[in-house]
Amino acid sequence: MFFERWGGWALIVLFTAIPVVRWLMLKPIDDRFINMSLSFKSFGQVVGIIGLMLYAINLLLSIRKPWLEDLFGGLNRVYIAHHITGGLALVFILFHPVFLALRYIELTALVTIKDAARSILPQAIHFDRSYFEIKHAVAINNGIIAFIGMVGLLFVTFFVKLPYRFWLFTHKFLGVAFVFAGLHVLLIVSDVSNDTFLKIYFAAWIIIGFAAFMYRTVLGNILVRRIPYRVASASTLPGNIVQISLDPIARPLDFKPGQFVFIRFINDSVIANEAHPFSIASVPREQSGQLRVYVKALGDFTTSLKQLKAGTTAEVEGAFGRFLPARFDDVPQIWIAGGIGITPFLSIARNFDSLKPKVDMFYTAQTKDELVDQEALRDFLPQHYPQFRYHTFVNEEQKGFLSAQYIAEQAGGLEGKEIFLCGPPPMMKSLRQQFRAMKIPNSKIHSEEFSMS
Repeated sequence: MFFERWGGWALIVLFTAIPVVRWLMLKPIDDRFINMSLSFKSFGQVVGIIGLMLYAINLLLSIRKPWLEDLFGGLNRVYIAHHITGGLALVFILFHPVFLALRYIELTALVTIKDAARSILPQAIHFDRSYFEIKHAVAINNGIIAFIGMVGLLFVTFFVKLPYRFWLFTHKFLGVAFVFAGLHVLLIVSDVSNDTFLKIYFAAWIIIGFAAFMYRTVLGNILVRRIPYRVASASTLPGNIVQISLDPIARPLDFKPGQFVFIRFINDSVIANEAHPFSIASVPREQSGQLRVYVKALGDFTTSLKQLKAGTTAEVEGAFGRFLPARFDDVPQIWIAGGIGITPFLSIARNFDSLKPKVDMFYTAQTKDELVDQEALRDFLPQHYPQFRYHTFVNEEQKGFLSAQYIAEQAGGLEGKEIFLCGPPPMMKSLRQQFRAMKIPNSKIHSEEFSMS
């Protein structure tokens, strides 16, 4: 369980630490930090090494592969790691040229100030100069292009709220900036370019990062495996919810109850040609392999799904997720769904013949109209699975929100139980905090936290 949750982070630290340790071994520490100038130069090199490594790892984390889920305990945790490594890469990359320029701060000659400016400004390439001078100028220019591109794109990612399609478009240039950064590291005269181990190590990670970028972003339509489906029906239910049923065109998707997929509708003039995550409400043995999802119409994309027509072609990628109560065998469980967060539980509950533990299910919504597919949960399942107890909590009627204390009282306590949460992010965050305040270990609280609009 520890490796599933923290194994990915351990590898990130290890792969990032290896070049730093090797760099420290190349010269005595005292020689690197003997004065202010050399200290700033050393700091600049270290943050540059860490920044490039985190950037390469960040690109690798974007490829959306099941083995990454195994390392982090779910695709949502992979994306959290992707977000964090991107932010850290931005910080380290920002400090790289700053430290290198500051190494001249203790010197006062004008020629030194010129040298400081030369280290962070574009270089003219004179082909009548020596090979090493040309190489140095090319390396500096590559670094400047990479710096401007990476910082600009990462700044947009973290601080500018863009529509999804524009955000996706800007991400297509992250790999280009990464290539320039890689060329800068390999060409500039430094410990990396002078040491065979570091040169090979960074060359390998530059190839890995670029290959990940090409696989997911540039050649994704060709290389990423997607299963073709056709929309069988799309109907709007009470509570502004859209139910979509998809029939497989060829072999149906292989998935486990509780998982989710990315779906892209590709020949509809109204629906944006973008892949979004959808939890699966159907079960693997569904007749004819039909796939069913429910979507809450909240933003532009999800609202446009109301106009989805039968016959529209869909491409399905997946399945993903570790939101799998069946993994815990006969351990007592508590399931908590908020609004459209009921979707994965519908798939899990309909697969009741594989269930073993005692389950208390809590389904909360703002109004009764937002409670989806009540027949399966309220009527059918309790008759066939006596250990399943079903509780609804309608905020409008209860004059409040579902709380951890209420859940504990209705379920006969929380100790020793696995808790599964799915719903609006604010609800999940609040309940998780309440459970943690009641001394429930975080490892006992499971959630899949994807949102879309």
